[in-house]
Amino acid sequence: MNDLIRLATLVTFVLASPTASGADLILAQKGKSDYQIVIPESSASPSITQGLHETARLLQTAFLANGVKLPIVTENLRDPKKPSIWLGNTTFAKEQKLEIAKLKGWGYVFKVVGNDLIIAGHDHAASAKVSRPGYIAWDRFGTAKGVVEFLQQYVSTRFVFPDLPPNTPISQASKIDMLASPAFEFLKTDPIRIPSDLNLSITPVIEFNTSYPPQGSFYDIAHNRFPMVDTLFGGHTYERAIPPEIYEKSNPEYFALVGGKRLVGQPPGTAQYCVGNPEVQELLFKDLIRAIDQDYHCVDLGQPDGFRPCESEESRKLFDTGEDWSEKLWILHRNLAERVEKERPGKIVTIMSYIQTANPPKTFKKFPSNVRILLTGTNEEDIAPWKGYEVPQGFSSYIYNWCPNLSTRYTPMRTPLFVEAQVKRLVKHNIQSVFRDGPGDLYGLEGPTYYTMGRMFENPEKNTAKAMVSELCAAAYGQAAPTMVSFYTQLYHGIELYAQYLGTRDPAWGYRDIYGRARKYLTDPMQFLGFLYPPNLLAALERDLAGAEKLADTPKVQQRLALVRREFDYLKA
Repeated sequence: MNDLIRLATLVTFVLASPTASGADLILAQKGKSDYQIVIPESSASPSITQGLHETARLLQTAFLANGVKLPIVTENLRDPKKPSIWLGNTTFAKEQKLEIAKLKGWGYVFKVVGNDLIIAGHDHAASAKVSRPGYIAWDRFGTAKGVVEFLQQYVSTRFVFPDLPPNTPISQASKIDMLASPAFEFLKTDPIRIPSDLNLSITPVIEFNTSYPPQGSFYDIAHNRFPMVDTLFGGHTYERAIPPEIYEKSNPEYFALVGGKRLVGQPPGTAQYCVGNPEVQELLFKDLIRAIDQDYHCVDLGQPDGFRPCESEESRKLFDTGEDWSEKLWILHRNLAERVEKERPGKIVTIMSYIQTANPPKTFKKFPSNVRILLTGTNEEDIAPWKGYEVPQGFSSYIYNWCPNLSTRYTPMRTPLFVEAQVKRLVKHNIQSVFRDGPGDLYGLEGPTYYTMGRMFENPEKNTAKAMVSELCAAAYGQAAPTMVSFYTQLYHGIELYAQYLGTRDPAWGYRDIYGRARKYLTDPMQFLGFLYPPNLLAALERDLAGAEKLADTPKVQQRLALVRREFDYLKA
């Protein structure tokens, strides 16, 4: 392992393991190992069983890349004379009094017992009965999170690209040739060693970090891009609760009265409602209860996008707030959460803070014990007004990093410097989950940005964008790594102004003109692209990329550079 890789590995040693009091435990050395990988004899569901097997195969592949073949066996078939790496909630783990089922979220444990190593998390099948088309029920694999972290720390494994397409869980990874896949880089590590007194219990700071379409590959799990398991998230929920196609004809009074007319016959996703109508409020409540009874632990509540106040008398008089529609909505949503708290104790309601409700309520500062707030603005000025408010379940966030409002989603938008600061801010303010508006699709041009963001969540105080970019390039591009560092440095300098100031909800996103109209500073994509990518920058990037292509020394590096080339050629065109 060369000095660049070694330095990057040391800098990103994110879960500070204790210093061994004695000699380290050697798991493999000089192509030899006595270890076996042991998985539970049975699991909660067939998908959990298959997912654990694929997790074991990933671990096996990392050792195989170092010349060591470890067998994978179920607990009942293990060789009792050989030391073991135990994965999941095995009988052996239970005998060590590890309460795996009590681990939160994607949490996991590392524990050395004699010459054996336990890596286990709370693996459980999806409980929620998903009813929306296009969505799958995701299992939670805490053990998989433990294994990818173990591989990153102790076996110099790097997760470079997604190894599975969207809507595909790790239980379906059997068709992947993990050793040959450019998604993984297994750097040579000899010996493979761990502290002999290793004993850690880790709970990731993020409950979920997802987008549409959702993803849950080993890459995503390694980079804290967890899919939602038992959380319902839609943001604007009124239309889900009161579908226009069902109620427009039978109950037009449910819909907002604007200009003397009920707003019926609107395009999908734009329906507006009469919030003062008691039956509308009851349907909103029933929607929350219905979702909870589908086994969701956390459900969502939020007014329609493009909210338009209803002119009906009952809406105007609602809660005696006059024309303060922000306060009407806050009180309405708090009251609904209070009812849920009584009817379904222990369940969580995530209330959206968005446009009309961007600022916190004025008439109260304490929310019910079951409330979480979804912040759609996550800059310091968006978060600051919430100081002094009691939100028992903390905050979730909706981030606009890859929302393509000025260009296509196939040109880069954010930089490692931007996401480094963003992650530190999210963690500092107890924001425990993320929904990304736009998934981020450019694993060639923006790969270092995604890599930085994922790894920053492991240790936001110590990890840095500089170290993460170096680590990724060293692993992904081999001899071409220095050239690709130069490529990315120039590319990100070129778009830093957009990433920090011009992107959606950033400081220079928009302004009001002399007539009081809301305007965007930039609206013409050609003006935007021409400004960010002048000919001299494109020429410099071309020189670096062409130079890196000449240095590509393995098929994996060639494949990764081919993706960069494809995305860059599109950008140039």
